[in-house]
Amino acid sequence: MNKERKCNLEALGAVLFYIGLAIELLILILDKSAWLNAWEGQMFRVSFLFFAMKLCITKYSAKEWAAIIGAGLIAGICYLVSTKDEAVRAVVFVAAMKGLDGKKVLKTVFWTTLAGMAVLAGLSVAGVLGTVFEQSAGYGFKADIQRVCLGLGNSNALAIMIWALMTLGIYLYHEKMKLWNYGLLLLLSMVTYIATVTRTALLMMLFTIVLAAVLQYFPKLQKASWVYGGGVLVTLFCVAFSVYAAYISDWYDFMPGWVVKIDRLITGRIASIYSFGDGRGARLEKWKLFSDPEYYQYFDMGYVRLFFWYGIIPGICCVAVLCLLLWNFKKNQDYMGFVLTLSFAVFTTIEAHAVSVYIARNYVLFLLGAYWAAMLGKKTKEAHWWKFRTLFRKNQVEP
Repeated sequence: MNKERKCNLEALGAVLFYIGLAIELLILILDKSAWLNAWEGQMFRVSFLFFAMKLCITKYSAKEWAAIIGAGLIAGICYLVSTKDEAVRAVVFVAAMKGLDGKKVLKTVFWTTLAGMAVLAGLSVAGVLGTVFEQSAGYGFKADIQRVCLGLGNSNALAIMIWALMTLGIYLYHEKMKLWNYGLLLLLSMVTYIATVTRTALLMMLFTIVLAAVLQYFPKLQKASWVYGGGVLVTLFCVAFSVYAAYISDWYDFMPGWVVKIDRLITGRIASIYSFGDGRGARLEKWKLFSDPEYYQYFDMGYVRLFFWYGIIPGICCVAVLCLLLWNFKKNQDYMGFVLTLSFAVFTTIEAHAVSVYIARNYVLFLLGAYWAAMLGKKTKEAHWWKFRTLFRKNQVEP
């Protein structure tokens, strides 16, 4: 009877989680479309409710409950101070993934998102919703170029989604991939650049493909500590560069020449930190331990947005967890998880795709959901929240 009850709760939990995930994916697809989703806020609340219900019927150890409560407290303060609820939603989502097959969840994300993007592309080609080509004029060398967006609003969004889905696809199906498959992905990268003229996405696609191929075809590197340690150092460098960018950001006349040259290469992302609001934008001097309700402006640099939107304390916690996850892939011999996470970590330096209100954009959250419990150490006695006290009783057998 006990085993049957346990199986029923696990099955119910999986159903609740996948319903919440389906809603999150629908929100993501609608956001990428030209249709204005007036119910987005309500849909976020409903998906959160399903993830919260999954959490409530899942067993956790004392360490896991401590981690959930600790992360929840930081996210809760973040919400109370800044009024941004996505930190709380992310914590509950990650905790709720315990007990589920991470790859199966990500396969659902991959195929659903791919199908959704294909539908949007078809609707744009048919003239029903959205446009095939970006309507707004570009700047610089893009000013006179017609760029493809396939119903996603702008070419940058299309290129980023292609990179993200390509990266996820490599993670999910790398065991079946041959060298010629990587060649096809290189061709996809070139075609994407020709269609969208998005250099950032091209560079990230090339980075992901090369890193994945090198690790797959040189097995010794898959176990090398310096590879994973190097990934942590690269991530910390990206964060440090972002902090410096927030410190130095200004009009070009007031920034060092070498910074201006770098900024022009990354299409003005450093300068864009400064150029809104009261004239100081999201500069380092405006960062707070926990953010402010007035800090909601959109700009490209992802880590700067992370610290600006949510605060220094939540930002440091996120970076620490990201580094721990990268190192954890060595322990679990998940080198393609490392590739996906490092790709997102590098990309977040200059693009804020993963720093948003949309959980389904950030595939690293799914990997964290799959690994966080194991990252806490050896498995110990577990209990539901209503039997929390039994975790502290010696030789207690749960009925």
